[in-house]
Amino acid sequence: MPSKRFAAQPWLIAVVFVALAAATVLPFMASPFAPPELLTALVLLIAALAAFLGGPLPGVVVVLAGLGSVALVVDRPARVALALPVGVAMAVVVGIVGLRHRRRENERVLALRDLAAIRDTAAEAIVDLDPEGAITSWSRGAEQMYGYAAEEIEGRPLSVLAAEERATEIDELLGQVREGSTVRRETVQRRADGKTFSASLTVAPVGNGTEEVTGAIAIAVDVTARVQAQSKAKEASSRYETLVTRLPLVTYLYAAGDRSSPIYVSPQIEPLLGYTPDEWLAKGDFPARLIHQDDRDPVTKEAAKSARADAPFLAEYRMLARDGHVVWVRDEATTVRDDAGDPAYIQGYLLDISEHKLREADSERVHQAEQDALTRATERDERLNFLARGTDILAASQDYENALQQIAELAVRRFADWCIFDIGDEAEALSRRVVAHAEPMPAARAAKHAPDEEPDQVAKQVVARRRAEIVPAPGSAPTTIPSVSGIEAESYICLPLLVRERVVGAVTMISTTPGRRFAADDLALVRDVARRVALAIDNARLYAEVEERAVAARVLTYVAEGVFLLDRAGEIQLWNPAAEAMTGLPASSVINHSAADVLPDWHEIAERIPIESSPDPGHEETVPFETPKGERWFSIVGVKFFGGTVYAFRDVTEARRLDELKAEFVATASHELRTPLAAVYGAAQTLSRHDFALDEAGRARFISLITDESERLSRIVNEILLASQLDAGRLDLASEPFDSAELVERVIEAARAHLPASVTLDVTLPESAPSVAADRDKSRQVLVNLVENAIKYSPDGGRVEVGVDETESAVRFYVTDEGLGIPELEHERIFDKFYRLDPEMTRGVGGTGLGLYICSELVRRMDGRIWVESHHGRGSTFSFELPRAEMPLPPVMAPEPHEATAASS
Repeated sequence: MPSKRFAAQPWLIAVVFVALAAATVLPFMASPFAPPELLTALVLLIAALAAFLGGPLPGVVVVLAGLGSVALVVDRPARVALALPVGVAMAVVVGIVGLRHRRRENERVLALRDLAAIRDTAAEAIVDLDPEGAITSWSRGAEQMYGYAAEEIEGRPLSVLAAEERATEIDELLGQVREGSTVRRETVQRRADGKTFSASLTVAPVGNGTEEVTGAIAIAVDVTARVQAQSKAKEASSRYETLVTRLPLVTYLYAAGDRSSPIYVSPQIEPLLGYTPDEWLAKGDFPARLIHQDDRDPVTKEAAKSARADAPFLAEYRMLARDGHVVWVRDEATTVRDDAGDPAYIQGYLLDISEHKLREADSERVHQAEQDALTRATERDERLNFLARGTDILAASQDYENALQQIAELAVRRFADWCIFDIGDEAEALSRRVVAHAEPMPAARAAKHAPDEEPDQVAKQVVARRRAEIVPAPGSAPTTIPSVSGIEAESYICLPLLVRERVVGAVTMISTTPGRRFAADDLALVRDVARRVALAIDNARLYAEVEERAVAARVLTYVAEGVFLLDRAGEIQLWNPAAEAMTGLPASSVINHSAADVLPDWHEIAERIPIESSPDPGHEETVPFETPKGERWFSIVGVKFFGGTVYAFRDVTEARRLDELKAEFVATASHELRTPLAAVYGAAQTLSRHDFALDEAGRARFISLITDESERLSRIVNEILLASQLDAGRLDLASEPFDSAELVERVIEAARAHLPASVTLDVTLPESAPSVAADRDKSRQVLVNLVENAIKYSPDGGRVEVGVDETESAVRFYVTDEGLGIPELEHERIFDKFYRLDPEMTRGVGGTGLGLYICSELVRRMDGRIWVESHHGRGSTFSFELPRAEMPLPPVMAPEPHEATAASS
């Protein structure tokens, strides 16, 4: 290794030079004339050379060995010993000088070697210059930096590397180097391609050990990036300074870990607190002394905590300005570290947040005010909800006692422990109706602590005075409160229930919770509740009264009898709908008018009407009454009371007409029955006479007359019986499918047997006659009756047509004649019972007036309809429809097709 070689060299030098000294001295050993001084001087010279080359130790060894050899050779060795100290001292001194010389030489060699290595590897340009400034050597870094090869640039002046405007600057720089100064300067250099760049140029003189400068070495470093970075840093610094000075906050620096050692504070500190930056930095604890005394300890503790945790510092606190006013600041700081990660300093800022704090304080006050308002609003809403709920309860039902129970339960859930309603009025004593408690009570406790069953003196006094009572009064000092209804109360409110200047009861709210006393707001709420309750009670009572009147009014509205009221002055005050319908006089035209003015012949009619003091049925009087519809007959009676007279009447016009028709029917039926009976009686008398002889033809004629008249009599009796069955609802009808054409043909066949010669009977049937679903016999009876009527009411003869046609759901039978016809006004009445178009039989047409009535009833009960189309003097067409059978008749039951035929007789 190099260290071992270097250590072995001095011994080698010692051996070589000892040998050299011996070789110099020993030859004189045989000579008697060996000069000691000369040998000593030679030994010392060899020792000095050995010391210079190998160091003090080899020199001393050579001195000792050499002088020893000399002592052996010369005659007087003592003289040689005198030179020993001098030789040793000389060896030491020369050895030290030699060591230093070799060290410097080694250092120079190493420096040259290092310089060569640097030249070959350094990115910087290293250039050797001669005294005139010409380039003598060119490193690889210079070649890469400038773009020149060594052979292109060597021998040319250094100024060719500078920009044109900087050439003189290079000459000045070289002049300073020639004077022995090392010059370092940033300048602009030029590359081989003509582009310029920023360089840090260092030129140092090179000498030969004297003051004479024999050359120079130049080192150029491309600092374009650094210059640009510095430019940007300068610009950023300028912006930072501008920003810091213009920011609405104070920036500061403290020593790392020590907030009591301020380093820097921005000028904004003076506008903020009134102190200059110099005053801020003058004393280390000055910033801390400006913190408000109430905030100083918390801020100090927070700063120490953040320092221990190596965490950012953040605090908001108050500081005192020079003029004494308080400034709220936000202090935020962090520790800045160097490249090694060690704390360098603390950097932070102070932001004036006084306005923010004022806004916060204002916001807090507003928020508190909002909370108070919200609380009041919530209480108000609860009260309003209570009132609204109570109003809904009262409005939902006319059963006010049930509503009061619900309101009492609602009240004890909201703000009272007990709620009591005592109900009555001025004409009725108070009675306890509703009692509610906030919490359900066991039976044993309820029996012990429940309020009295009867109203107490408090409620009675409040009702008597008509004035509310609240105990204790709001704002008064606590006092002992007497029991209310047997309840030990903390506070109570009692109010009368007033409506329309009348007292209908009292409400009592009781608080038994310690410390819970009713206030003025509670009194207002209970007063509002009391007003609504009183109104609801009054409304319920009025409703009951109105309901009674409404029932009476509805009875008067829908009763079938006419009712009207005359007051004491004789004016009409009530005229019900039935009276309007019967008389044809609207209520608006008669009410508040005198009866004598609006009712025809009222004075004569009123004299005939019986007037009673109380309703007494059976004493009505039937009187005629002229109306816009004509004369009507009314059965009327009057009842007199203190306010006037009430008249009740009913229309008996139709009943009277029916009685007339019945009388007419009796007369007609008597006549109709008398005629065949007389004929039968006369024929029978004739046949029974013995004094009058009859031949067989005569006897047969009388017997036929008896038979025909008996059949006529039977038909009349059957009609009367059938009408009676229809009226009594005792007639049973069957429903079966039958052929409509077959029914028509059989009726026509029977009618032709007694057809007058002046009448022609025709039949019109469709090719495929439809089936009917009805009672076959009753359908035949209806058709027979219509055909007989058509023949009977054609006294002058004419054509009678009987036919069938169909619709989607019904089969229509029709009978058309050319007889007397029916006036249009009588179309609806001809189907009435006992009605006869010619009751006086002026055309010789008789009848009971039951035929068409029976037809109408039979058709209606078979789910059909019957109608007539006629013009007076031009004949009539009677039609009736019966339901069509859903299923057609089987082929075996269906008759063969018939074509329309006509027959005459």
